[in-house]
Amino acid sequence: MAKLITLLALIFLAWYLRNRFINTPKPERKRLVTSWLLWATVAAVVAMALTGRLHWIGGLLALSVPFLRQFGLWFMQRKLNQMDQSQPQEATPESQIDRQQALQILNLTDNPSREDIIQAHRKMMQKNHPDQGGSDYLAAMLNQAKDLLLKDLDDAG
Repeated sequence: MAKLITLLALIFLAWYLRNRFINTPKPERKRLVTSWLLWATVAAVVAMALTGRLHWIGGLLALSVPFLRQFGLWFMQRKLNQMDQSQPQEATPESQIDRQQALQILNLTDNPSREDIIQAHRKMMQKNHPDQGGSDYLAAMLNQAKDLLLKDLDDAG
């Protein structure tokens, strides 16, 4: 009877995880699977410690890994926020950049098309947006570079 209940629980868990994976947006799926693997590892360590296959100190050490990881992420975010706040005031994005600097910021070559500029800006913003842990300063510089290059295209055309 216990085996049947365990089998039904595993089937339900597999169904739930499959539906959760399908309903998760593609950019977040990697993080979701990583989280699942971490929790599966924690469950395996707990099971091994409870059945006597792992010493309890080893179990405690293994269970501390997720907390240490979270503390490390929190600590890094705090340091990045301090660095953003200590940014010198004269290095604001309002300072004008030229076309060559704008091309370098967006990693573009000479004479990019409108689509190239927009795609490069989108790609760089996905990596450096303040909501994703990026810098406000970098996001402002990316926006300024995109605006300058698009304005140059409109003026030329």
